[in-house]
Amino acid sequence: MHPAQWNAHFGHPVPKIVSRKHIKKKPKVVQPLTCEVCKIQCDTPEVLRIHKTGKKHKKNLERLQDSITPKPVKPPRTPNTVALAANMAPDPVTTSVTTSVMPAAQTKKKKSAAATPEELEVKRRRVLDAGAAQGEVKICTVCNVVVNSQKVYEFHIIGQKHKAMVQKQQAQPPIA
Repeated sequence: MHPAQWNAHFGHPVPKIVSRKHIKKKPKVVQPLTCEVCKIQCDTPEVLRIHKTGKKHKKNLERLQDSITPKPVKPPRTPNTVALAANMAPDPVTTSVTTSVMPAAQTKKKKSAAATPEELEVKRRRVLDAGAAQGEVKICTVCNVVVNSQKVYEFHIIGQKHKAMVQKQQAQPPIA
């Protein structure tokens, strides 16, 4: 141990004739900063600040907020609730129809076999608005699905739901 280091170690003043370059400094211990939303660690506050302005962080933040925020439950709008909302007497004809219990099979909304070109265009527009590249958007007309890349489209094509839809369409007789 150099005498200047020994003096500094035991609290004695360093003589002025000894240069400080012989005394080794302790390395700084860097505490990693954590982004709790994305569960990642950053080395410096600057890196963390840049991360928080990025797309992935913002997307994860939206997902977290959506999972925390309770969704409002809207009651189904029937003619009675429309009449009550307008401070009118409920119509007795529609009352008997709307209060009757329908079997579960009738209450489910049936999906149409083929979507209209307008519906597919609306889906395509949503995918583009979400950030997909114009040339990468693919459409599966069999399943009425719009995807944001060739890779996702390939996964869809080999998937069970797509195969089931193809079999279902092949089993149906052609419309003449």
